[in-house]
Amino acid sequence: GDLPAIDHEKSFVSATPHANGTFTVTYEVTVNNSGAAAGSYDLTDIPGFDDDVTINSASYASDAAGNAGGALAGTGPWTLADDQTIGANSTHTYTLTVNVSISITDGQGDDDYTACGETNGTPQAGEGLYNMTELDLTNDGTPEQTDDACGDLPAIDHEKSFVSATPNANGTFTVTYEVTVNNSGAAAGAYDLTDIPSFDDDVTINSASYASDASGNAGGALAGTGPWTLTDDQT
Repeated sequence: GDLPAIDHEKSFVSATPHANGTFTVTYEVTVNNSGAAAGSYDLTDIPGFDDDVTINSASYASDAAGNAGGALAGTGPWTLADDQTIGANSTHTYTLTVNVSISITDGQGDDDYTACGETNGTPQAGEGLYNMTELDLTNDGTPEQTDDACGDLPAIDHEKSFVSATPNANGTFTVTYEVTVNNSGAAAGAYDLTDIPSFDDDVTINSASYASDASGNAGGALAGTGPWTLTDDQT
């Protein structure tokens, strides 16, 4: 006679940014039966993201018979399959999609992004977009196998400061500000940066310009009285 031989593998696919500042994070889980008899399994997904990452929504899709997928409630753990039958020499693929936000300035987490593997070299819960699955083959609630995957996000913020107002011989002033944009995350990201002057109405803007050390954006003259675009889709 023959037996099923079921295992699984999980991988991080991508983190796609959106115009509203959220990211769509995608994982793929493959359950494989390399045995010569059908079997069954339970599959559970357990997100363990950095505490500055907020889960907005989640869903999954599957090609397993009778299990097309659907929305996932809350922040997990999530049941992706329960008593799922898998045929001999067969594979089931699950695609998990999670919409997330990240902030390192709102005080909701520790406002300090921890990248995958930053703590001891191996990704673990509480880092990046760490995510684990459990495969239960005996329907007893105790997994026979676990697998994990981890990806990272950018964590971009900025700080602005007034530097000086220097008088000139012709009675004008040169006013200088500094803006620092910082990505403390572990993945590259992109941003737009706009400057909006709102001076006292007795102050007249004669001219403006900016300089930058951002790649491909050395700066230049700024037209009119603002708002001014300092960068657009800057990596």
